[in-house]
Amino acid sequence: MSDHQGSWPTVSVGVPVYNGEAYLRQTLDALLDQSFPDFELIVCDNASTDGTPGVVEEFAARDPRVRYVRNPRNIGLARNFNRVFQLSRGRYFRWAMADDLVGPTNLADCVAALEADPGVVLAVPAWDLIDADGRPARDAREPGRFSWDEDVTRRMAQFVDMINGPASIAVLAYLSGLVRSEALWATDQLGSYPCSDHVLLGQLLLQGRFVEVPTPSLRVRLHEASAGHGIGTGDYAAVHRTFFPDTPPAHLLRWRTTRYRKMWSVLRAAGRDSAQRRALRARYARASVAELLPT
Repeated sequence: MSDHQGSWPTVSVGVPVYNGEAYLRQTLDALLDQSFPDFELIVCDNASTDGTPGVVEEFAARDPRVRYVRNPRNIGLARNFNRVFQLSRGRYFRWAMADDLVGPTNLADCVAALEADPGVVLAVPAWDLIDADGRPARDAREPGRFSWDEDVTRRMAQFVDMINGPASIAVLAYLSGLVRSEALWATDQLGSYPCSDHVLLGQLLLQGRFVEVPTPSLRVRLHEASAGHGIGTGDYAAVHRTFFPDTPPAHLLRWRTTRYRKMWSVLRAAGRDSAQRRALRARYARASVAELLPT
């Protein structure tokens, strides 16, 4: 971090990218076209082998808000996500996926939501799904709006239902929400295992509420080359390679189920008394068993 705190931006936007040339120019154009001007944009390139470096260098040459960092080797998806956050200096932070698109009021709307309520740790705008070509991609799992409870135990119950139910796709949007940096520092950040974003969001919810901004300004792109595509198809060997590009899996099932052990710990901290904690963990266990059973 800089020693001159007065020069730090209000917002840091972190773009973790690996071979993202196909959509990166669109993404960066949209991110830089914001009505809220006080932000830095950090692109952390995970040793891409396509034209990603040239695209980012072009943007960095013409806009001083863009900072380009390139890893000398592929350090894995989660470590690259965490590195771009660790390089940030803003009071607020958001991850921006290298293939998603945002509207011009994305930052302004979310900053206003965080500054209006100190009990909110993450703000996410209304969002839509698009396909590889940018066309609307409606999904049967796409949820309506969520309203998160003030009470930590009740909102953790809401979260258990969300991540294990038909609305679980909302996690994609929430991971691109604007978060208080101090709250994100207080988490384990993103883990190198499937659905570690569930654990991260759970750790944030322990600290405060989420809020959904009604103005739509986020378009989440679904396509076969996206980072989470392998999880949706059940190809966990391929998913493992995104986290550990140089290490073959030794115990794939144990690694796959890491999130359940981690979420158990999160839920242990969510209840005010032992009865509430037991009820939360039982709720999560029932949902997890149902998900693991073959259909």
